Amino acid sequence: MNIQNKILLGIASFVGIMLLVGWVAINEPARMAVFTEQWHGRSIERGAELYLNNCTTCHGLDGKGLAGVAPALNNPMFFLADNPAKVVADELKALTDQQKVLQDSLTAYSENVAQRADLQSQFDAAAEGSEERANLQSQIEALDAQIRLVDPTQAQGQLDDLSTQIAEKQAELDALVAEGWDPARDVRLREVSWNGSHEDYLRSTLIGGRPTSKFYWPAPMPAWAQSAGGPLRDDEIENLVTYIMNYRAEAEGLAPLDVNQQYKRPVDEALAGSAGPREVIGMDVDVTTLELTGGDAEKGSQLYAALGCAGCHTAPSGAAYSFAPTAGTFTRVQDIRLRQPEISEKYTTPEQYLAASIVHPNEYIAPGGSPGVMPQNFGEALTIEELRDIIAYLETYQ
Repeated sequence: MNIQNKILLGIASFVGIMLLVGWVAINEPARMAVFTEQWHGRSIERGAELYLNNCTTCHGLDGKGLAGVAPALNNPMFFLADNPAKVVADELKALTDQQKVLQDSLTAYSENVAQRADLQSQFDAAAEGSEERANLQSQIEALDAQIRLVDPTQAQGQLDDLSTQIAEKQAELDALVAEGWDPARDVRLREVSWNGSHEDYLRSTLIGGRPTSKFYWPAPMPAWAQSAGGPLRDDEIENLVTYIMNYRAEAEGLAPLDVNQQYKRPVDEALAGSAGPREVIGMDVDVTTLELTGGDAEKGSQLYAALGCAGCHTAPSGAAYSFAPTAGTFTRVQDIRLRQPEISEKYTTPEQYLAASIVHPNEYIAPGGSPGVMPQNFGEALTIEELRDIIAYLETYQ
């Protein structure tokens, strides 16, 4: 092959490669879109299986909740940006506020006209050139200035128009209320003052649980992530989030009456269980004065998971501990901790030491630990019954 042919072959090869690269570059976004869509679909499928196995007993097969058990996830109050009834109620209030301003303006106008007529009568009766007549003239001029600010015909027309708008807006609100929308409530993420995304809210709930939900429902929302002592891997948590987010299109077209159970108000103390307001232990309690035996180990196990304790201390099949593993807890307290003079001088039973470790965690730092790592607010979060249950659960780890 001569030089000329080699050059032509090289040029042709280069052009062919560039065309191939260009074709790949042009089609890459479409290929990635297809790949992303397929991955998203597989994630939804895996999430559906996880939901079926773990979530349906509380939230229902269709995600619309179970009455008295747990709220709907397939829920317009979760996915919508605004509660339509609240939006309409706010618009109605704005219209009625305008109506009141106009009515007050017309009332003031009528009073000013009547007062001016009275002043005019007094002015006509006053002596020419008298000081009284001059004062009355000043008052009349001031009233005239106020009267000129209002066009009663125009104001009445605006009032009539507002009355029509208010009637229409009220009918719109009534229709929404009939569908179950509560104009006094906000959508869920605003109701709980959540500023992140829907995905982040679901993710945080699944990872750490919602232990306080036991005061609204029969049981707390447990921690599901392995990092917090639950059974699910990080990728499984993400699949569940993807599956629940897939409800959005359907949920945004639903009305509250279409679901089986709405969220409870997070600030309504009347909903915090039939036993009334919670009586927590308190931050300054002396644990040696408490009755700490007789707890329910099964309930304690649920609390231990729901409060995220296993994230540091671990439980069977849980996350790796940073220090003070759950395994052997009770034996370690009896055989090691209570034999240390600085501890035995203050606490005489394993239950007292465990209670102090939970409520006053910085009082004694176990070897390998650091101050401030253990949550400092369990005294404000736990009742005495819950503390007993956790201790009873820890006592099962001999």
